[in-house]
Amino acid sequence: MPLPEPGMLTSERLPWHDALWENVTRDRGRLPHALLVTGQPGLGEQAFAERLAHALLCAKSDVEACGACRECQMVAAGTHPDLARIEPLEEGKAIVVDQIRALIDFATTRPHSARNKVTIIAPAERMNLNAANSLLKLLEEPPLGNIMMLTSDRPAGLPATIRSRCQHLHLKAPGRGEALAWLTAQGVTSSSAELAIDLAGGAPLQALGLLASGFIDERGALFADIEALAAQDSDPVVCAGRWHALGPTLCLSWLQGVVADLIKLTLVGAEHGRLANADLASRLHSLTQG
Repeated sequence: MPLPEPGMLTSERLPWHDALWENVTRDRGRLPHALLVTGQPGLGEQAFAERLAHALLCAKSDVEACGACRECQMVAAGTHPDLARIEPLEEGKAIVVDQIRALIDFATTRPHSARNKVTIIAPAERMNLNAANSLLKLLEEPPLGNIMMLTSDRPAGLPATIRSRCQHLHLKAPGRGEALAWLTAQGVTSSSAELAIDLAGGAPLQALGLLASGFIDERGALFADIEALAAQDSDPVVCAGRWHALGPTLCLSWLQGVVADLIKLTLVGAEHGRLANADLASRLHSLTQG
């Protein structure tokens, strides 16, 4: 269920990143020129990349950005001349070849004030074919002192030639207890956190986004549509219009979870595993009887 990651476009530390962070920063001088940061939606791939970029550009620290030096202040203000961020120019659009050509110009000049030039491409799978082919040339012959970070929750959408030229860093979802503790620390009630983390497949930022968007409350109306359609008591076109207004990608992702719940109830029963939509268990069970 792709949703914006609230407050995660900065270099904020997220606790489930710690093990990978320690591995990556153990010897910063040996970082490869290209990293591909992946994970399921809602684990903070871009937050990890931003945090690492901030650390790489910091003038005083070799592990974590100090936040106080001139370099850190420029990163925070979005004005650091040695940091480039490549993303779609408009929501829903692709990253195009002209953006990558501009990146090549950026990468082939010497750093202005930092030790490295750093680039973040997010989400990398949004590059169109021409843009990806142009980036491939840069990955094959990287200018000295450049570190590029590509982030993606759909790495299969990237050409294999791009993936093979990057070191792969995969973020893992935290344990359920850790995820719930983080959500409650953000002010989420225990009951809401339990439901949201199940709906988000264990990804805390996704869970927080679902709560912030109000989608969890909207599910009741969507599930009523499913029940009405199953009873042949509603117009699919009318239902589709409501679902489209809420966001088709989000709704279809949630529907996949509903189907998984129905399969689980039919084959093994709810007692053998958690349902993503646990609060709808009785209504889900009724559908399996129909």
